[in-house]
Amino acid sequence: MNTESISHKIAWKNGRTIPASQAVLPVEDMGIVHGVCVTEMMRTFSGQAYEVDKHLDRLFRSAAQVGIPIQYTSDKIRQHLLDVVKHNQEIIPDWQEQGVIVFATPGINATYTGGTGQNEATLVIHTFDLPAELWVDAVASGQHLAISAVPMVPDICLPVSAKTRSRLVFHLADQQVQREFPGARAILLNNQGYVRETGTSNLFFVRKNQIFTAPVDTVLPGISREIVIKIARSLGLEVIEKDFCVDELFSADEIFTTSTPYCLLGVSQLNGKQVSDVYPGPVTMSLLNSWSERIGQNIHAQLLEMAQHRQDVTDQ
Repeated sequence: MNTESISHKIAWKNGRTIPASQAVLPVEDMGIVHGVCVTEMMRTFSGQAYEVDKHLDRLFRSAAQVGIPIQYTSDKIRQHLLDVVKHNQEIIPDWQEQGVIVFATPGINATYTGGTGQNEATLVIHTFDLPAELWVDAVASGQHLAISAVPMVPDICLPVSAKTRSRLVFHLADQQVQREFPGARAILLNNQGYVRETGTSNLFFVRKNQIFTAPVDTVLPGISREIVIKIARSLGLEVIEKDFCVDELFSADEIFTTSTPYCLLGVSQLNGKQVSDVYPGPVTMSLLNSWSERIGQNIHAQLLEMAQHRQDVTDQ
């Protein structure tokens, strides 16, 4: 397919460039039937995919952990990903950034085929317009998080370091906390009562200029998590990876999370109570400003501007 002549968005699936509308799975695919799927989400800054190699490294690690074969090399996937991003960026407004998804499944469930024929694993690359409006309120006034009674799935059952589409436990946790704290997102604990993460982010707290977060082998090893730890240490801040309990979180001076769409975002409320008198906190702002300087883009200002552009288009 000659992508130069295509005026609509494209995707890539199992060796073929296709219209984005065709980036679908059959209902017999294991990703749908059993939710067996590993995935990565990246985003663009100024139209360029950010930290591609780190995300692809984690994709391959996740696939190996859950037994999904990936039949393409990292270099090949990277090239096709960059091609998809480049093409799709050229047909959206300059101010619009993209979310970039790569996912892999084992392919068709043998139950539907009787185990006959050769089954090919599924690998898909696609993009979407980053919906900046989802984070506008949190950028302005902070996130509201709450401790969930729904625990993390033990690592012995589901590898915590594998990024999968099996998000049911996080969905149940969010539903549970929102019954008591509408609009809140859930913080999950492990079976021993130690704080771990949310369904979409790694969690940090600050006390007396020390930054604390759960040990890397107990949570999803987030790319944004890794970046913020490096930034913090470059600023002379001490980062301590340790098990910590809910009481320690409630005594924090600042709380923030890291995630691909917004990079780093402060928390203003925990279980309906204000975290501190100042939002965002000074350490949170220092880390965010340093990250923005490194990429030459005011991360949160760009989200706000993008959201306004999207609203203007909707209002037309």
